[in-house]
Amino acid sequence: ISMPSRDRGLHAGHHHFRSCSPLSPFLSGPVEPPSIKGIYYRRARKVGALDASPTADLKKEMLVNVGGRRYLLPWSTLDEFPLSRLSKLRFCRSQEEIAQLCDDYDEDNQEFFFDRSPSAFGVIVSFLAAGKLVLLREMCVLSFQEELTYWGIEEANLEKCCLRTLLRKLDDLAELRQEEALQRQREAGRPTVHTSRWGLFMSRLREMVENPQSGLPGKVFACLSILFVATTAVSLCVSTMPDLRAEEDKVSS
Repeated sequence: ISMPSRDRGLHAGHHHFRSCSPLSPFLSGPVEPPSIKGIYYRRARKVGALDASPTADLKKEMLVNVGGRRYLLPWSTLDEFPLSRLSKLRFCRSQEEIAQLCDDYDEDNQEFFFDRSPSAFGVIVSFLAAGKLVLLREMCVLSFQEELTYWGIEEANLEKCCLRTLLRKLDDLAELRQEEALQRQREAGRPTVHTSRWGLFMSRLREMVENPQSGLPGKVFACLSILFVATTAVSLCVSTMPDLRAEEDKVSS
């Protein structure tokens, strides 16, 4: 039995995608075209070896070298982030202005050099190209925050889960710094011990009593303390024995 073809009625130039399933002729409904992957990431791309001269229109793109990794970024991509460090390079008119924003500049190749973390910059490039910013697991959160500040990327652009992690780490750091400040205040508020003979004697005596490992006097004092405690415990135990209590009662009577 011949089945009616579903290709009838299609306009000229319409792309028809067939399914690999043997039941596809019996299924109704339009067939969706496959999605185009990587369309956003083509806006910024990584360049190969250092000795290779990239073929690019540097009037429309900028060549960036971060920690030995080279990237080509279209100026149009940076238009969405006018406050970023890379976007500010577009408006530089002299070598002095460029030197304030990057570590070095090659006039022949029009290449900007930055002595920063290439891993962190790779994440930032992905954000500039696709608009999604996440934290690096292998990098300290606070160090990544410094990289964001350097490149002029706001922390609010982070994904919600990553932003919560960053804020939690910042709160922990603030508490730690507050505790350190309080500790310094306590140490500063302690009275200073004068370096007299009496002061030295009291300092050594306190060290001997508090730290048995400070020397031979500390060990002797610790042994005597243990001996006194043991003697007191034994005398208390002996005084509670029935025979001794009976003798004491006879003597007292």
